[in-house]
Amino acid sequence: MLFKKRLLIVDASDSTRTILFKELLLNLPDIDIIACGTAKEALTASKRYDFEIITTGLSLPDMNGYDMITEIRNQQKNRDTPIFVVSGDTTTNIIDPDEDNTNTAITAYFDKAEGHKALVNFICNFLGKDNGLSAKILYVDQSATSAAITTSILDKNNFKYLHIKDGETALNELRMDFEKDHKGSYDVLICDLTLTREMSGFELIQKVRKDLNFDFLTLPILLMTVEPGKDEVTDFTGIFGAGTNDFITKPISEEALVDRIVNLINIKRQNEALTN
Repeated sequence: MLFKKRLLIVDASDSTRTILFKELLLNLPDIDIIACGTAKEALTASKRYDFEIITTGLSLPDMNGYDMITEIRNQQKNRDTPIFVVSGDTTTNIIDPDEDNTNTAITAYFDKAEGHKALVNFICNFLGKDNGLSAKILYVDQSATSAAITTSILDKNNFKYLHIKDGETALNELRMDFEKDHKGSYDVLICDLTLTREMSGFELIQKVRKDLNFDFLTLPILLMTVEPGKDEVTDFTGIFGAGTNDFITKPISEEALVDRIVNLINIKRQNEALTN
């Protein structure tokens, strides 16, 4: 894997950190866990590493938990990382998800009274215990050259995928997949902007959103497009208006592609963890 999953645990209690560390490592042996007892240690780690999840208590010896979260959100690396507050009072300072106060945005609160095993199970479900960073991806691209580059990256990073060359076949695959259990097994859809005359990448995305009714959380979509020319501008309105979660420009680097895929997987799994 190009990236190893990392989890940051912040808790002032030595015993709590030890218990969580051992339980998580037992359930997720391939994960890299960093456990910190102070906000200073946690902020140093968050500046250095990207984390899949950050869990924190609010009573830290050197800083209020909310102030620490604000500083983490102001950092580039973990600006959008899911942060779960473990607290005995889950009704305090809950942030409205529709507000623009992203500097203190908390993904969810976890009631400390439920115990460490429940927290470990929650984290395992969120991260995808059985497949780590691997995911099931539907990749739609008619270009043999582009497909060769992209599939080699997916193979190298242990992502399961199905490569399809046209939009209509992709739609049929998504329909049949959904009909199996009415949930759908694909984590991410990656599609190229230029497909066939019958259906472009934009049109495929619009049909996925409108005809299949897969929203941004149910099936995150990554659009692949070419770098705009010197006198051209990227059509952000068209890209996001069609229903795309994110986009990436060619030529594609391994790091950029994997980073975007991981972010989209997190979007899907965060939604599943919070709704199941």
